[in-house]
Amino acid sequence: MGVSLEEFTATLRLTWNDPAGAGEKVFSYWNNECVTSDAVNLEEVLHIMRARNGEFRLEIANLLHKGTLEELEGTLYAWALDEGWLG
Repeated sequence: MGVSLEEFTATLRLTWNDPAGAGEKVFSYWNNECVTSDAVNLEEVLHIMRARNGEFRLEIANLLHKGTLEELEGTLYAWALDEGWLG
């Protein structure tokens, strides 16, 4: 049996993309054991960004998605499942 959306979202870790500037917040999932505000490789981590203005953004496959955190978690989960990240 595969990973459920609930199991995926339960791995959420919050960090700052730029801790000194306290700008964007990084919502990272699943493969995020080593993610800290000082060391976050956004190319290798499943993540959603929250801008300073509170807007949530998800960029996958060179497409930008905007919406609520819950909507974007569902989009990221479906993409990660299809791409074999969760297998």
